[in-house]
Amino acid sequence: MQSDQDQEPQTSDQRAGNGPTRSPAWRAELNDNYCKLRRLEHPPIGYGPDGKLLFSAKAVADPDSFIVWDSSRDAPPGFGLKVAGKKTYILRRKVHGKSMLSKVGNFADFDKIQDARAKARELARTMVETGQNPNVLARAVNAAEVTLGQAMKAYRDHMVERTQRPAKPETLKVYDRVTRRHAEWGWSDRKVREIDTDEIKRKFKETFAATPTATEQAFRWPARAINWYVENEKIRAEAQNREPTIKGNPFNFLALNNFYRTKEQIDEGREEQGKRNPLRPTQDLGKFLEACWSKKDLNDNMTGIHYLMLMLLWGCRKSEHAGLVWGELLSETGGPGVGRRSTSHVFIQDHPDWGPYVFFYKTKNGRNHRMPLAPMALELVKRRQVAAAEESARRGFKGKSRGFVFPARSPFSKTGHYMDATDLLDDIREEIGLEKLNRHDLRRSFGAVMTSIGVPDGIKSRFLNHAHTSVTDTYTAAEWSLLRDWMAKIEQAILVRAPNVYNALKPVDWPPIAAPEPHVCRAPKPRTGRPRKADLVAAPAD
Repeated sequence: MQSDQDQEPQTSDQRAGNGPTRSPAWRAELNDNYCKLRRLEHPPIGYGPDGKLLFSAKAVADPDSFIVWDSSRDAPPGFGLKVAGKKTYILRRKVHGKSMLSKVGNFADFDKIQDARAKARELARTMVETGQNPNVLARAVNAAEVTLGQAMKAYRDHMVERTQRPAKPETLKVYDRVTRRHAEWGWSDRKVREIDTDEIKRKFKETFAATPTATEQAFRWPARAINWYVENEKIRAEAQNREPTIKGNPFNFLALNNFYRTKEQIDEGREEQGKRNPLRPTQDLGKFLEACWSKKDLNDNMTGIHYLMLMLLWGCRKSEHAGLVWGELLSETGGPGVGRRSTSHVFIQDHPDWGPYVFFYKTKNGRNHRMPLAPMALELVKRRQVAAAEESARRGFKGKSRGFVFPARSPFSKTGHYMDATDLLDDIREEIGLEKLNRHDLRRSFGAVMTSIGVPDGIKSRFLNHAHTSVTDTYTAAEWSLLRDWMAKIEQAILVRAPNVYNALKPVDWPPIAAPEPHVCRAPKPRTGRPRKADLVAAPAD
């Protein structure tokens, strides 16, 4: 029968049933044919009268793995064959009181068992000389040989999986663009240690003049990823009582030697190139809003126009309000997409604590952000609710789109909500004769209006939800009342520049203001490409 020394040693927790048990182990003199005949479904059942190991003649259902230790005089002590999903040669040694199990290699990778035994002797020598498992040392060598692509992928996975501030889709989009750029340069498969500082400096200078922002991203992200990798390697090395195998980060060279622009230089460059173009309160703001109000009734643009106008009235980022849902459809508690505490939403009823409000969940800085709805924004949102219901019914949307404040234009949308107003914004920009205007400029316009009417810096930071402010979703009644008053003043300062829009959205008990003739947008451009199927069906036959 099987003796105690034939079995794999078990810890006290394993003997007590508190941990996984090791594979059943037996002894036999191994040779190539013997190993080839072994099958997982035919495990050992004991020893015969002649001392030879016997195997089950009948296949066993759901078999466990088993180990046959090699009793041949040619085999190094602790050498054996493990039979599981595949057959593997292994080596177990006890060095300095520590038991180590190392993989020698897959059975199929060796032509003869003598080759596996020879490799096992080398591994045993390494165990004795270093006191460490050769597999652990091999992993350490692999860590030292990490490629840039591997480090970037590992850090991307970390950004997605981490509990604190997981990366937003916009961040991952930029990160993936940087990774593709490394592939174009032929760097992705290069070992980190092989990319020297001279090469990094040369490549940075080659691309910086044409695309400074993209170039800085292409070098800042790998610097951050490799720093993270190095710190984790230090932790692994300490746990394994060894020296870290990767210590330096060549990409830190650029920051250390001041190759990156300062914030002041970036702002100056944007101003010189006209990349920041907020609507000027006294010149552009009114024309923009009047054009929006006219264009909302043309070419099925109402969702996009409401999307742009509310972005201006709230000063939010483009990624924050696109996925808003109706708060009345959510429960007070619950997970994302179910409860109001963890879902971006608009609440147009009179909440006992907040009144009507808009709530952005987990914004760019990782914090929740709640803002009061001033009277005219509330009226616009109420009209949006009616329009959204009509759009969903007219377009035959299913449940995925019905709950969104800005439902997608297509029933085949992956997200279910409206996302990109770039083309619409370009049309309005051309309509009013502006050279440049993007969606983030609407947020800057909100900030410009606050500055023009003297909004205190603390209130301004809270409305813009800057990262350095205190938590913005926790307010006393007095603080919330102050925010609501200032939001109403900001809203009036914006909409008073467009009298027709102001008069359309103001409460009924407010007096109207003098207004010019409403803006009339030019006719939409004719569609390009092939005609719609509906037009073809409706066209009379020749």
